[in-house]
Amino acid sequence: MKTNQSGPATSTAFEAEAMRPLPLHQQVNDALRRSIISGDLALGGRLPSERVLAREFGVSRVTVRQALKDLEQEGLVEAGDGLRWVARPAPALASVEEGVTGLVSFSELGAMRELTVRAKVLFCETRPSSLDEAEAIRIAPGASVHELVRLRYLEDVPVVVDHSVIPATVAPSLNDVDFTTASLYQTLASRYGCTVTRAEYALEARTADPQHAELLGLQPGEPVLEAWQTTFDGQGRVIQLCRLVYRGDRYRFRTLLEVGRISTELSRRTPAESAALGDNLASLLRRRS
Repeated sequence: MKTNQSGPATSTAFEAEAMRPLPLHQQVNDALRRSIISGDLALGGRLPSERVLAREFGVSRVTVRQALKDLEQEGLVEAGDGLRWVARPAPALASVEEGVTGLVSFSELGAMRELTVRAKVLFCETRPSSLDEAEAIRIAPGASVHELVRLRYLEDVPVVVDHSVIPATVAPSLNDVDFTTASLYQTLASRYGCTVTRAEYALEARTADPQHAELLGLQPGEPVLEAWQTTFDGQGRVIQLCRLVYRGDRYRFRTLLEVGRISTELSRRTPAESAALGDNLASLLRRRS
C-alpha cells in the first residue's frame, strides 16, 4: 500500500483485507506495518492524521487510534506534539536460521543476527550415566556425565529448550560455569581444548507438551520443532547428546539436497540404524523432561 503526506491511498487491497475475519483495528495495523517495513513510509516521516487515516481506510478514528497505539507498543511509530511519526525500522524477529551456517552454537547464531542471547539454567548436575547414555556416548555404564538443561532466549523471547548430556571425560567440571551467558561450545574449546567438528542431527515437527509450552510461552498443542543431536569432536568422540525443542515460529532449518549425494557417515548405517539413533536419543532425554 503506497502512502504520501496526504494519507494512504484507498485501495481494493485494503477492501480485500476487510473480508478477513480480523478486527478492523488489526487490519489497519497490518496495512500500516507493511507500509513501514516496505519503506513506503520513510523513517522519521510524518504519518497522516487520525482523521485522514480514518477516512482513507473507511473506519472510525477510535479504530485508527487503537491501531496506532498497537504500532507504538511494537516500536514502529511514536507520538509527539499531537502527530504520529514512523519511529524506526521494524525490529529483527527474535528467530534463528540454521543449516547453511554450518555447525555453530546458539550464541553464534544470535550474534550473526545481532541479537542478545541469554539463558535460564533449569538444571545442571553431574551424575552417573544410564545404560542408554553410556551406549550412545561410548563410555562405561555409570561413568559420570554432566546434564545441563537451559531455556534459551533471543532478545528476551524464549526460543528453545536445550537439554544436553556431556561426558565428564571430555569436561571434568562444568558446574562452576555461568551458563546464563556462557556458550557450551566455547567453554569446551577454551577450557578443555575440545572443539566440535560435526554433528548428526534429526529434526521433527511436533506439538508442544504442557511443560515445554509453559517454558516457551505457547499453548499446549501449538507447533514446535524438536531436534536430536549427537555432537563429535575432531577425534571422533561423542562430546554431547542433545535434545532441542524450538518454538515453531522462531526457528528455520535450511539445507542443500543433491541427487545421489549422501552423508558419508550416515550412509554407513542401515535405515533402521539411522532411525534408532534419533529414537534412542529422544527416549533417554525424554525420561528426564
